[in-house]
Amino acid sequence: MDPDKKLQILNMCDFCSREFPDCAAKPVFAREIDPLKNSSSGLESVIACDLYESPVDVLKRKFH
Repeated sequence: MDPDKKLQILNMCDFCSREFPDCAAKPVFAREIDPLKNSSSGLESVIACDLYESPVDVLKRKFH
């Protein structure tokens, strides 16, 4: 990865309708991915999750 390239890491938990760690998900954190380990921020961010649930999907299911 280009060291001059700036990355912004978004935390999936910020956009999920569930609450970690109560959701019992098995997430992948940014700190676990080699190319992201040198990032200056966001290493505690969840970048992949087996139980991610979008709030939009929850609303669709509830009202349709």
